[in-house]
Amino acid sequence: MPRAIIIMAKIPVAGKVKTRLQPLLSPEKCAELAFVFWRDTIKKAQSACVNTILAYSPAAEKNFLETIMPPEIIRIEQTGVGLGERMSNAFDFVFRQNSDSAVVLIGTDSPTFPVEYIERAFGFLEANSNAVLGKSADGGFYLIGLRNSAPRIFRNVEWSSSEVHEQITANIVGSEIAGFNTVPDWYDVDTPGELLRLRDELRNNRTARRDAPETYRWLLENQLLFDFPPTVGK
Repeated sequence: MPRAIIIMAKIPVAGKVKTRLQPLLSPEKCAELAFVFWRDTIKKAQSACVNTILAYSPAAEKNFLETIMPPEIIRIEQTGVGLGERMSNAFDFVFRQNSDSAVVLIGTDSPTFPVEYIERAFGFLEANSNAVLGKSADGGFYLIGLRNSAPRIFRNVEWSSSEVHEQITANIVGSEIAGFNTVPDWYDVDTPGELLRLRDELRNNRTARRDAPETYRWLLENQLLFDFPPTVGK
């Protein structure tokens, strides 16, 4: 069964990404951090699956991709009104290429989640599951996998709320999708407290440093690995 990974990503433009980390970090440093998250996510995806698709926004910044993206990465613009429709359309793009695919969609906000969770998601989809979900600590999800197009599951969801995972799960169950599995929970990095959690994980966990080497290097170079600003998490 063909595999594909979709990475949903916002192009890291200063002042437009990781804004909840300001003023802990400057807009330029927020963009740098988002960029190293990108790099670690892309490497992780490619280690699990050759067929990797980047669904990016905004379209006006697409020239940025020409200088930083590996040529083998397929690039598509995010289309649709709202995050749910954009994710649904990204899945549809892959299924139009090959309807008999196992497709996993991830973002770039969880740089240290183990690549083994992607492998586990593909294993479920290739066995007896038609949907796989990985919950994030803030109540959203960091991974979703499908065997078929399922636009209904992305509707009537309060995006950017703590109810997203619960509502997506209810939609999957309500759609009577046969075979629904989950992978272990993880966390996104959007707030100072979550950045502190990332710092601690990278300091103390060798596996995390393996899964997010660019992020680890950036925190070290910017003196955030051992000399974290005292205002973090407040």
